[in-house]
Amino acid sequence: MTELVLYLVKSGVCLSLLYFVYKYSLSGETLFRLNRAVILSIVLLSIILPVWTITIFKEIIAPVGLNQNVIVADSSTPIIQNQQISQNDWFSVIQIIAICVYIIGALSLLGKNIYGIFQIYRIMRNSYQEANSVEKLYISNKQIIPFSWFNNIIISDEDYRSNKEIIIDHEKAHIQLKHNYDLLFINTVAIFQWFNPIFWLLRKELITIHEYQADSCVLKNGIDARKYQYLLISKGTQQSFSIPVVNHLCSGNFQKRIKMMLKKRSSPNKAIKALLILPMIAAAVAVFAETEYVVSYPDVSLTNDSIESPTDVSPTSESVKEPQKDKKVNRDQVVPVTIFKNGTYRLGQWSSYTTNKNINEASQNNIDQVIKDIVSKMKYSKDSIYFVIKYEEGDLLTVNISHHNTLLDALKTNGINNISAQRLVNPIQKKNTLSIKINDNGVFLVNDGIVTSDKNLELLIKKQIEKLKSVSNEPIMAEILTSLNTPYESVSLVKEILSKENVSIIPNSPEVQSLDIKVFPEDLESQIAKLVASKVIYPEEAKSAGLQGAFIVKISTEKGVIKSTRIIEKNDELNVPLLDKIIVVAYAKSDSNMSESNQNDGNIAIKKELLRVSELLSQIENPEWKINNLDFAIEIVFQLR
Repeated sequence: MTELVLYLVKSGVCLSLLYFVYKYSLSGETLFRLNRAVILSIVLLSIILPVWTITIFKEIIAPVGLNQNVIVADSSTPIIQNQQISQNDWFSVIQIIAICVYIIGALSLLGKNIYGIFQIYRIMRNSYQEANSVEKLYISNKQIIPFSWFNNIIISDEDYRSNKEIIIDHEKAHIQLKHNYDLLFINTVAIFQWFNPIFWLLRKELITIHEYQADSCVLKNGIDARKYQYLLISKGTQQSFSIPVVNHLCSGNFQKRIKMMLKKRSSPNKAIKALLILPMIAAAVAVFAETEYVVSYPDVSLTNDSIESPTDVSPTSESVKEPQKDKKVNRDQVVPVTIFKNGTYRLGQWSSYTTNKNINEASQNNIDQVIKDIVSKMKYSKDSIYFVIKYEEGDLLTVNISHHNTLLDALKTNGINNISAQRLVNPIQKKNTLSIKINDNGVFLVNDGIVTSDKNLELLIKKQIEKLKSVSNEPIMAEILTSLNTPYESVSLVKEILSKENVSIIPNSPEVQSLDIKVFPEDLESQIAKLVASKVIYPEEAKSAGLQGAFIVKISTEKGVIKSTRIIEKNDELNVPLLDKIIVVAYAKSDSNMSESNQNDGNIAIKKELLRVSELLSQIENPEWKINNLDFAIEIVFQLR
């Protein structure tokens, strides 16, 4: 609702400004074709410009020493706004009333236009027709002002007998110049801009230009100017039936029309005045542009041993309203580094306006050399260069900690000491809940603080408990979230610390839950499923024996090479990710008299087939498959029909 109101206001302002430029530059000229094009362009621009906005990104580097937490909002993560902001009920009521009035006005005008079109066809149906070249001429017994509707000319019987030639020439001009298409467009826009008085002035201006063009065509055909002008005056003073959705003979201001007939033709050089609209278009684009400040904090120190949460503050995203005005750090002093889940790095991509020339790709093998090359090209000393670490999904827990540590080692080797991180903090958190996440590398995320070593864990938990106590009087509860491969020792350590602090673990939360990250890469899982499904064959021995059921294959890989495969029972303990099941269907008649020997042969055949297909997984081309050591299981179900 708010977006609609804002759009209508922007559109109305844009149309008004452009109209005034036209009014005081071109409206008095006899450049009718140009004026018509300019007015239609103004209407189109007023529709397009409010939605065609540009976003200007401005980077703000927070001063060194500013102790502030950074929260980077992911576009897919819901942000919970402060619910304590009071709402002005009276303003909401006024807004609803205004929208209702707007809708009623729009529907009324739409109904009026539809009724006008219905009137046209009713008049045509009740008139007798005379063929007139391409146009159809309808002669009505009703006292109406002559008008045209696309290829149809409607004229009263009286006008047909007295002023047939002049009126038909006039309406033919409207048809040939396709003025009805302009009217159809402008009347449609009027339904949405009915509240804007400037729009109605613009519409009236367009109709007047239509009449200027038609008048010019009539006089060029040799019609006596005085006779034609007298006809306009006489028709303009008569009370006759007219329809608002069309151009009729006396549309526009007939006094202005007569003056324009007598006016000297404008020089074509005056068409350059149309360029005066361009600055207004540029101004509208600038006014409607959105400025977004992207903030970075290059002071949060990171080491391999400890990553601790800074002092608690409450920004909710990387976009802020006001820039920092303290000690300035130039943009070209900052090198952002993104760590991807597949173990690669991207250095130098900062804002959306950064060119590809500023982007450097790196892997674990050459990250040290890439950093060295970047630093050597910068005009600042190493003490004045800042590296900001980002993560593909905004959180350290979403990448392998070894990839993170490799980057830190490379930075230290190159003498970089100003290292900071931007990480996503889960915004949905109860005031009295201590959320502890542990990944399979033993990295701890406690609310908005992260540590990578056991020795700093107790200090961080105590600090987060004090924070919760300062904002809530309720008993502190803790939830522990782990991955399937989280070390048992890490979970035990957390429970021991919570016990010391008299913090209860939420009983309904299982000891092992899914983290925000996926245990197994989704795209790789899809590739494995496609390959297995395309290669697996239902063995003939198993079909003949009527053998069917579910089989689980446990697979271990080392950098893309299958190291071990094993068929396990469904009841066996499974401590690795289990991928989506694959169902293999075959059509065969099952024989209940099959011997036990045949059953064993079928079972062996299925296991051999599963081991054969598992070996084919080495063919997968995927960076994560090639550089990581993976353990997982696949469930394959054989069914006979």
